[in-house]
Amino acid sequence: MANHGTLGALLGLLAQLEQAAYDFYRQLRDNHRADRELSDILADIMADEVHHARAVQEITDSLPAYRLESPVPGNIIRQLEETLAYVRSKGDKTFESGDDICTAIERMEALEFDVVLSFVSVSEIQFEFTRNYLRNQSVEHTNKIYRLQRCFD
Repeated sequence: MANHGTLGALLGLLAQLEQAAYDFYRQLRDNHRADRELSDILADIMADEVHHARAVQEITDSLPAYRLESPVPGNIIRQLEETLAYVRSKGDKTFESGDDICTAIERMEALEFDVVLSFVSVSEIQFEFTRNYLRNQSVEHTNKIYRLQRCFD
């Protein structure tokens, strides 16, 4: 594991957030299996989360060890840790109301996007990885998230 406050730590936390997002959407789908439209939207979002996790792993694997030790701003690490703690601490309570579901979604998705957008300025991260991640995250994935949130309005 990379030292706290490094690019490696950031990537590790982002990988955890991607897994937490996948688990969140899987649980939400399991709770709403009777609603076919909602289940289909969630299945598509879960597929995106798998794609995102793979992209994070590819980015991590592409970096030399010394680059993983590069410092990153502490606030982004703190935001990732807080969001992970929030999602994990809510447990099944997250699924009790539409507002709680939408809040959890907004926190996870906004932070994922902010972190990946920050990768654009990291010269060692191959632009191809970031571009593919952003392309999916920016339009298609955001549309799916919007459709999902509308189900809980």
